[in-house]
Amino acid sequence: MTPQGDGPFPAIILFGGSEGGDRGVRGLAPRFLAEGYAVLGVPYYSPAWGDRPQQFPALPRAFAEIPVEGAGTARAWLAARSDIRAGDIGIYGVSKGAEYALLAGAYLDGFAAIAAIVPTDVVWEGWGVGDGIRPSSFSWQGKPLPFVPYEGMGEEFANPTGPDGRPRLRLPHDNGRNANPERAVAARIPVEIIDEPVLVAGGDADLVWNSGEMAQNIAERRAAAGLPTVSLVFTDAGHSLSGDGSPSKYATPAEVAAQNVIWPETLKFFAAHLKD
Repeated sequence: MTPQGDGPFPAIILFGGSEGGDRGVRGLAPRFLAEGYAVLGVPYYSPAWGDRPQQFPALPRAFAEIPVEGAGTARAWLAARSDIRAGDIGIYGVSKGAEYALLAGAYLDGFAAIAAIVPTDVVWEGWGVGDGIRPSSFSWQGKPLPFVPYEGMGEEFANPTGPDGRPRLRLPHDNGRNANPERAVAARIPVEIIDEPVLVAGGDADLVWNSGEMAQNIAERRAAAGLPTVSLVFTDAGHSLSGDGSPSKYATPAEVAAQNVIWPETLKFFAAHLKD
């Protein structure tokens, strides 16, 4: 999608999270279009949750060994268009999409800026392949990337410990990382080699995964490498940080307050690196 007016336009590739399909990116696209960006939403896997049919049958149902190269294909498609400024293409990823965005920045060239909202600093185990099979979430050049396994994910879904009877997914993430320090080291996303500017935003009260601490880890490693990074970490906020601060039944007051900081900072970040 392109905004109104005459191009060529700067562009943002959108990666949604573990919900799959295009639901997440459809909510984000109009916000960026209104700011003068062309937008390409990339649904990279399409599960069939519960009784819902698979939205995109051509995409994998499982979150398993998603090729990082797909981000390069999306960038090349945009760059070939006459209405897109090929040197001004950024990525905005949320949750698992933030994992994807950071991997794209580390393994591929040509992106002008990367925003990773509620990110991770490591690659995690995937899911959906079948009983007894524990894949990586992502692959590179046909090989699965090293990953941190979950510990107790099935048990958490069977007997949820989160508020309102929901699974507290942070628990199997934390347990898996704590039990496998050597695998966590091998699974680190090499953010210190992403030469493009990076924005990270996370919450210490995140019950999906520890996005506050992982965002801080990313910012510290990039600071040690002397790389430009915007870091926004909120003590009382959780996972619902991808929004523009509008009231939402999915976001707590602390998350809405955080969004009211993150959204304008994200627009400022992209304007500085994609428009100037």
